Amino acid sequence: MKNIILSALLFHSTAQASSNLWKNASTSVTASYDSRYILHGYDLGPSLLHGSLDLYSPLNEVISVWAGAWYGTQSDGTYNELDLYTGIDAQLNEHLAVGVAYSLFNYLEVSFPTSAEAHEFSGHITLSAGELSLSLRDLYDSEAGGHLARAALQWNKPLTEQIGLVLSAETGYSFGYFTEDDGPNHALFKLAVPWQPTEHLLVQPFIARSLALDAIDAYEQDHTYGGISVTASF
Repeated sequence: MKNIILSALLFHSTAQASSNLWKNASTSVTASYDSRYILHGYDLGPSLLHGSLDLYSPLNEVISVWAGAWYGTQSDGTYNELDLYTGIDAQLNEHLAVGVAYSLFNYLEVSFPTSAEAHEFSGHITLSAGELSLSLRDLYDSEAGGHLARAALQWNKPLTEQIGLVLSAETGYSFGYFTEDDGPNHALFKLAVPWQPTEHLLVQPFIARSLALDAIDAYEQDHTYGGISVTASF
């Protein structure tokens, strides 16, 4: 009888969590254009067109889960990539959030030697206070064979009810992340102007400057690039 009661309670808890997952879920679709595909200081080519489908759901006041898919291609047809990802975040208090994530990168067609797929595991600690946030992140990539630690500072400033200003600065340190030696990997500075004409539509143009630091500056260059994204939420 005890086992029957425990099984019933477990079933009820699981069913309730599943109900909350779908009841509170929100979906967004994003279409974007970047004048160059720059990833962690690496130049992967020009004219990236990409889109994503994302699902987000708070399970309770603290825990939320998310998942999605991303597809990117270049206008010259030399790069095609499909990624799948999922993660879980915890908002521990008003100023502190933590989370972990997993991504599966599927390289359908690329212009450089690589495996057909790669696995990425990442985690973050994010501190926020008003319009400022500081995020400390680490990722491990199976194709890179190493870690990339990053620190990102972001300032979100509302200008009007529909228009804002986002300034961000990021730096990364390579622990064997596609490099033989450890060292500073890259710096990234970005200015974005989000415009939200309706409750469910967000348009965000940006301009960015990527700097290759000691670990990769022998074969990567600095780049200034820009782009725009359009997100519809449901």
